[in-house]
Amino acid sequence: MAGKEVLIKSVILVMPNYAMACFKLPKGLCADICKSIANFWWGSNEQEKKLHWISWKKLANVKGRGGLGFRDLEAFNKALLAKKLWRIICSPNLLMSKVIRGKYLKDHKSLDNHPPNSASWAWKSIHSAWKLLEGGLWKRVGEGTQVNIWEDRWVIGSETGRTSTTCPPNCHLQIVSQLISEGSWNEEIL
Repeated sequence: MAGKEVLIKSVILVMPNYAMACFKLPKGLCADICKSIANFWWGSNEQEKKLHWISWKKLANVKGRGGLGFRDLEAFNKALLAKKLWRIICSPNLLMSKVIRGKYLKDHKSLDNHPPNSASWAWKSIHSAWKLLEGGLWKRVGEGTQVNIWEDRWVIGSETGRTSTTCPPNCHLQIVSQLISEGSWNEEIL
């Protein structure tokens, strides 16, 4: 069984990595791959079906929790797509980033919108990881010239990362740098 574990982890689970880094695999395909791996693990083939003594979910648990550490392909697919999106956001000089930004990301709010129907499958797949990635993103204030007071996640200690109040009517304050005076908070405005 140890040989099968190594074979599954080093060959079978690695084969779809390139496709998963670019495209969101359908849930049915992930389920079929996991089913095939489970059949291989338990020794089933087309002529002879073997009993699966433990569910795939339990086999996919980490070893410390009683599993064998096989990858959950659907979660791993999301993680790879989020990594690709992170590269697009953080490395704007890459050719891939320039193409994606030029075609789909005209402004920073474009990530909050659904991609257009005419978008490529690759971009729709990568964009599907935005909600996962957004949950861990916070703006670094720095000088505050790029941080919107009311829309961006920048408030440390806040559950949502946003200000707890909404923008008052006739308020001219939009960016954090307007709240800063000589390197510290302008307490008269706050």
